[in-house]
Amino acid sequence: EGVVLGVGGASTTLAGITVRLPVASALDLGTGSGIQALHAAQHATRVTATDLNPRALRFTRLTLALSGAPEADLREGSLFEPVGDETYDLIVSNPPFVISPGARLTYRDGGMGGDDLCRSLVQEAGERLNEGGYAHFLANWQHVEGEEWQDRLRSWVPRDCDAWIVQREVQDITQYAELWLRDAGDHRTDSAEYAARYDAWLDEFEARGTRAVGFGWITLRKTAAAEPSVTVEEWPHPVEQPLGDTVREFFERQEYLRAHDDAALLAAHFKLADEVVQEQVGLPGAEDPEHVVLRQNRGMRRATKVDTVGAGFAGVCDGSLSAGRILDAIAQLVGEDPVLLRDRTPAQIRLLVEQGFLLPASE
Repeated sequence: EGVVLGVGGASTTLAGITVRLPVASALDLGTGSGIQALHAAQHATRVTATDLNPRALRFTRLTLALSGAPEADLREGSLFEPVGDETYDLIVSNPPFVISPGARLTYRDGGMGGDDLCRSLVQEAGERLNEGGYAHFLANWQHVEGEEWQDRLRSWVPRDCDAWIVQREVQDITQYAELWLRDAGDHRTDSAEYAARYDAWLDEFEARGTRAVGFGWITLRKTAAAEPSVTVEEWPHPVEQPLGDTVREFFERQEYLRAHDDAALLAAHFKLADEVVQEQVGLPGAEDPEHVVLRQNRGMRRATKVDTVGAGFAGVCDGSLSAGRILDAIAQLVGEDPVLLRDRTPAQIRLLVEQGFLLPASE
């Protein structure tokens, strides 16, 4: 019950995705051994750290002291209770997100049914963020029969926040139960006791209609926009940590796209992001490739398939010409109606900007 986890893969991932801008106030919710509070102390004037476990708060105080970091405001309590209606520029949380039948292990089991703890954290974070502030969470979520998991997560997002939710892994319910039973050391107990706990886990999932569990991260950014952007995606591939700058730039590009309709996009100037390469796939000796792929070697390390026009457009983007002028030149080269090309290409430009292949250039 008094277990406090040290630094592990989850806490390192959370630290890596966190936006590191100078801020006045930061909240580490469910601080554990204090690793997130320690990181926040490097760029936040004031750090508040909370935990339900008083032993965790003592560990956090020790972590900060041994590291020579400023003292944090340590508060005991569950979720947002210890901070009342206070607001912050940054919120980070590696919560006890394991979806389990009961709260046997405080350090990992949230004590709420299903994924309600993660949902509550995300939904309540919006009113605790200052304008432009970020909230970062690691989370698990249910894949429920008859429901799209993306829709489930979209329903969690506060109305006044942009969101970027990335599913990094999915396990079926048997894999998930086995993972966390092993994590608790139950595989070394009496076989009958292990079987009973395993069955209880599957019974709980069955009662909730849960068929699988997703693992990933959730980032919110407080916005005054009339129509916040919510992106929910699956990306199980390797990424380059730390990702904090990548996360910040993603939200900045969303803001840019929101402010630019198709006509404004065509009038804008873009440049190809650093370390984007083009790959062509086709039969040896073939005149034209079957597929053209743009691939990033930094950040999310995305890859996206483009047509000949998209590849040509991206290759010419160096900030000197507007998107519309580039498309007019391409239309002349390929013998296509420039008006039709201008009509159909903005959607592709939006995708390339959203995913970070193209960046707005100073004009």
